[in-house]
Amino acid sequence: MSKREGEKLSFIGQVIGCLTSPRSSLKSILEKPSLLRAAVLILVIAVIAAWASYNYTEKLPLTFRPEQEAGPFQGPGGFVSPEQIRQASMIVSVMMGLIGVFGSWLISSTIVHALSRAQGGKGTFRGILTLAGYASTPLLIQHLLRLIDSFTATKQEVLQLAEMTQMFNQPFLNAIANAALNVFSIFRLWSVALLVIALCENYKISTARSVVTVAAMYITILFLSMFLPL
Repeated sequence: MSKREGEKLSFIGQVIGCLTSPRSSLKSILEKPSLLRAAVLILVIAVIAAWASYNYTEKLPLTFRPEQEAGPFQGPGGFVSPEQIRQASMIVSVMMGLIGVFGSWLISSTIVHALSRAQGGKGTFRGILTLAGYASTPLLIQHLLRLIDSFTATKQEVLQLAEMTQMFNQPFLNAIANAALNVFSIFRLWSVALLVIALCENYKISTARSVVTVAAMYITILFLSMFLPL
């Protein structure tokens, strides 16, 4: 087996290990943290998330009329065609998918690092950034399932799902509900548990302090996600 193949298998083994034996795997990763590998994992998650969003958006019906004016974003003749609106929506959904995953990784890592260091933790930002990337492994499963569903779901099912995210008349209440659903999904909670372990290993703080720190971080993320694509 070549050195390159060995490194590849090692990386896959680390990812699987985060799911099967998280504490020992994260501790092993911290001994020689590879920020590049963590970034690659986040990139894979982001691409899959963006791909699923692209597929879902493609199946949504257009609710705008062809003759509807669109200000500075006008097509030939001063109007936007339904196809132009669809393509723009799909591009936006892809960008928000990519930005959301990377933004969540960077912002959450920054918040927990600041809070942990304030409690006397001695870990490095590089260390928590690496471990937080690996702690996102459950989200890889979540977005893989979303990608599969985005291929198999009917247009009617996608429309019903979109309508569920707009259950309230007030946009602000919709933002709160969607942010809460995103933060408190099963796979997100799994990722939260891994992040708690990551804080214990990186900063050498107690589990109780790690739980409080992660809880405070997610409350902050909950409010930020109302205004940012996290």
